[in-house]
Amino acid sequence: MIDFDQLFPDNRKSGETILRQAQLVMTRMFKIIDYICREHHLRYWMCSGTLLGAVRHQGFIPWDDDLDICMIREDYDRFIQIAQQELPSDLFLQTRETDPNYDYLALPCKIRDKKSLIISTGIEKKKYQMGLFIDIFPADRYHRQPEILRKEQKAKTYFYLLCKGLDAELDKQHSLAKRVVSYSKPLLRVLAKRYLRQAVKQAKANLQLDKDCLIGHGFDTPWRRYFAYEEIFPLREYTFEGHSFYGPNNADAYLSQLYGKNYMTPPPPEKRISTHAAYLRPVLEDVGPNK
Repeated sequence: MIDFDQLFPDNRKSGETILRQAQLVMTRMFKIIDYICREHHLRYWMCSGTLLGAVRHQGFIPWDDDLDICMIREDYDRFIQIAQQELPSDLFLQTRETDPNYDYLALPCKIRDKKSLIISTGIEKKKYQMGLFIDIFPADRYHRQPEILRKEQKAKTYFYLLCKGLDAELDKQHSLAKRVVSYSKPLLRVLAKRYLRQAVKQAKANLQLDKDCLIGHGFDTPWRRYFAYEEIFPLREYTFEGHSFYGPNNADAYLSQLYGKNYMTPPPPEKRISTHAAYLRPVLEDVGPNK
């Protein structure tokens, strides 16, 4: 068994601010994930704001409080199995199977730190494990042919709407339509689970596309961005917080699609704010394994 405490010491307390402490926690988690992936030849890449941070800041966007990576489907499935055996005891693989209370259908996998607490905006009433986390998105192959891709996109839109309905909170101030949606959640859960079963089948069927395909977030997620295979693979290494991690082959194409051609220009000061955490506590003393 690898001694990750010795290999990647926990230095969260050295952070000068709460946000920086959180970033140090996630950096250590990322190093552990990277180590496991390299040992088992699993392909992952930084995505979204994490990739933007690597390219623009060589680390976290200074005001960012989350970290996102993608894994191609076949490696994602292997990682789920391997991580349960190899993650250190202070980290937790969170899926709907490992955490019965985890009901966020839109994001099937997180790695959580057990020695911290983050309550994300909008989920204050949830009961699942809420340590600092890294989001791991499965990535699937999609057809390049427009007529087939449109059908795949339509299915994703359907799942997106189901997820929006399930995320709706009943509130006296909400419109009648939102209240109706909220009361319909039991039916929406049934429809979502039925969709997810079909999504897994479609993801496996699309493995035969090999390299002649587009790459996008998994069929079992609602996000609808697609990139040419050659924009993602072969993966390249980028510096992030003083360590080398994998990112897409063509980061410029990737980031331009997400953020526009001026992605290297930071937003104005008034927009440089953290948006994910309603409550953040990077250092918890004497916590149990799943508190």
